[in-house]
Amino acid sequence: MEASSGGIPSRLSGLMTELLRHVLSLGALAAEETRLLIRQSLAGILLFIALILMLMISYLAGVIAAASLLVSGCGFGWSATLGLISLIHLFLAGGFFLILRVRRVQRPYEATSAELQRDLEVLGGSPRRTP
Repeated sequence: MEASSGGIPSRLSGLMTELLRHVLSLGALAAEETRLLIRQSLAGILLFIALILMLMISYLAGVIAAASLLVSGCGFGWSATLGLISLIHLFLAGGFFLILRVRRVQRPYEATSAELQRDLEVLGGSPRRTP
């Protein structure tokens, strides 16, 4: 055996280097998916806060409208105005709720899980591969 070919220690070193490089790339993929998850979560939290705010305003306006209706004896005036404001805020809250329900978000760490699954299949010698 020649020292220039490297032999087993050289191959083992190359294998460890490639394994480390692969683990680091998986870590980078997981970090990118974490950033995406945080961005999507923040958007959802902001919409949820807006929904709660609209519901609180609607409730307050509804209570004021009901009290004003009782005070003024069911005449049009402040009560009708506050009732309209209450309805507008209820429609806004409904719109925010629909936006939250319709939003489709990618499952967290989906790409990382798929990559790990492919790695396990290759290591296990499984003939099934996912694209």
